[in-house]
Amino acid sequence: MKRSAEATAAQDIVALRSALLVREHLGFRRASEVLGVNPSVLSRRVLALEDALGVSLFQRTPGGARPTGAGERFLTEVERALELITKAAVRAGAAGWGEVGRLRLGHVWPVTAGPAEGVLRAYRRSASDVEMELRVGSAADLVAAVLDRELDAVLIDVEDAPPGLDRLHLWSEPWLVARSLDAPDEPLGQAPVLCAAGDDWSRIQRLVAERGAARAGVRVQMTSHDGVLSLVAAGAGHAIVPQSVVHATRASVAFSPLPGHPASLSVTAAWRNDHDNPALRRFVSLLRTLPLDASVVKPLRAAGGQR
Repeated sequence: MKRSAEATAAQDIVALRSALLVREHLGFRRASEVLGVNPSVLSRRVLALEDALGVSLFQRTPGGARPTGAGERFLTEVERALELITKAAVRAGAAGWGEVGRLRLGHVWPVTAGPAEGVLRAYRRSASDVEMELRVGSAADLVAAVLDRELDAVLIDVEDAPPGLDRLHLWSEPWLVARSLDAPDEPLGQAPVLCAAGDDWSRIQRLVAERGAARAGVRVQMTSHDGVLSLVAAGAGHAIVPQSVVHATRASVAFSPLPGHPASLSVTAAWRNDHDNPALRRFVSLLRTLPLDASVVKPLRAAGGQR
């Protein structure tokens, strides 16, 4: 639309809405009553719009005003455009509050049980329009993805969170030993200790060595945690996993506390402070209010999948 130098976008929209009301009420007087303005003000507003367009929008008669053919076509398109603008404004406002959009979350350990499952369920209830995207991987790869803005946040051990990221401790849970049902009491280290591809090999090795059980060594398997536990069930070795993994696997293995002094995984959320995704801000706000602690993790599952 051709505009004079002093016209503004807001004035244009007001003029367009005024013209639509004139069409709806078939006259300037009735439309002016709805708008609460003098009929002469409304008339001048529509005349200015017609001058800018270079076309007559209404055929004026003593009894009212009816759209011309060109006016009807123009106002029909305007009505559609204004509907789109209104919807866009609503969506923008919702996105600003984190009610729509996408949250990309990385995790090392399974999120299908324990406190992590509760976190996802609570966030989904509070932001049902937000699309959630999960990525599993090693802590190093996930942290790199956050730094590159490929992920919004990660759930990792506090030891893996670099100083450059904002961090929020969520909960702690004990490390456990997984053994085959055929040898549920086999000493740690009697068989190889297996870990998944995404695990921190050095941390598992340290947990084993601190208990004087490094004889058989730690072996990385290029599979998931459930795959590792399937190997354990088959008698291929032991595994050291956090307690929530117990409830995220269907493998029939025996779990018991890690021998020696207690050791725990400290699950922490980490994200870039300068990442302005509203869905992320909503997620962090929720994390700060959730009562997450070790008590959320269910009791140990006994061997063979029985409770």
